[in-house]
Amino acid sequence: MGGCRCDRTAESYDPKTNKWSWIAPMNTERSDGSAAALNDKMYVAGGCSVGDIQNSVEVYDPDTDLWTFVAPMHSGRWPFSCVEFHGCLYALGGHNLTSSKLSTEKYVPAEDTWTKIPYMNFYAYKLNAEVIDDMIFVITGYYDRTKFVPQVACFDDKENRWFVSLFLLLLESTRK
Repeated sequence: MGGCRCDRTAESYDPKTNKWSWIAPMNTERSDGSAAALNDKMYVAGGCSVGDIQNSVEVYDPDTDLWTFVAPMHSGRWPFSCVEFHGCLYALGGHNLTSSKLSTEKYVPAEDTWTKIPYMNFYAYKLNAEVIDDMIFVITGYYDRTKFVPQVACFDDKENRWFVSLFLLLLESTRK
C-alpha cells in the first residue's frame, strides 16, 4: 500500500496462484503507513502525504473492492507498525513532525473508536510488531556510537501494561 513515495496504489497477493494483482486505489495518497488484516479486511493507517503526517485510516473490503474511511487515530504517525490482536487494531510507535513520543492506540472496529493504551517502555519508530503467545511483541533498536542496541517489549492486554522482553535480557547477558 502506497510504498516509499506518496501513492494511492494497492495490490493483493493470492497464495493459491502465487500472484499479485492491483486492487482499487486507496482514498488517500500515503507512504510509510502501516497495514494489518482484521475481520477479513485490510486496514491501512497513518503514513505521510506530501509533508503532512496522516492520522487517517482506511479499510479495504475485498468483496466490494472499495476503500472506506474509519475513525482517525488520535495521532498522525509514520513509520510505525499496526498489528491485529484480539479483534482490535493496534498502532504502535512512529513519530510525527513534532515528536517521537507518541502514544500507542487501539482501534475497536465494532465501535469505530480509537483509545490510548499505556506507553511502551521506550519510544520507537521503524519497528516491527508481531503477536506471539497471546502477547504483542515490538522489536526495534538503535545505534549508539559503538554498537547496535536492540529493544524488545511485549504488551499483555490482560494486565494492560508493557514489559521488557526476557529475550532482550538474555541477549544482553550473552554480550558480557
